[in-house]
Amino acid sequence: MLYQVLADGRDIRSIEGAGRFTEPRAQAVRQWSGSGILAVFQPHTMYSVWFFETGTGARDLYYVNIERTYTRTGTGIESSDLVLDVVVGPDRGVSYKDEDELEFAHQAGLMSDATLTQVRQAAADAVSVVERWEYPFNAGFESFQPDPQWPIPGLPVGASWTFES
Repeated sequence: MLYQVLADGRDIRSIEGAGRFTEPRAQAVRQWSGSGILAVFQPHTMYSVWFFETGTGARDLYYVNIERTYTRTGTGIESSDLVLDVVVGPDRGVSYKDEDELEFAHQAGLMSDATLTQVRQAAADAVSVVERWEYPFNAGFESFQPDPQWPIPGLPVGASWTFES
């Protein structure tokens, strides 16, 4: 996977505060590690829903990644993370993640007041969908398992992105 790091190769989370959003960046290629994830992207929606596989094989931890509405490309889809996340537990309890980072991004000038409002509204919209247990939460993805014959995809040749500033 393409992974954003600091220009010197350090993890972005090694820096606190607004500097996390203003220090020069670079791209790194890393192997995914951790449990399986099924990410569901929906048209005209400022978030994707990630179904994390737990140790039991169930997908019962949900992660709502607030991001720009995706666009399709010749090699897949592209989107841009907007920092704030919503975590939904197996009991459907909701909590926000990275609210402090959202403020740091705003303070660093990487997010306008209008975008900040959009991000918060997208999170509220997602919470409303959770409360009503609508798609994709009610679609049965908790038990989805990929066909073991499917190949693990690699990065497209020349995969890259343009850093936003």
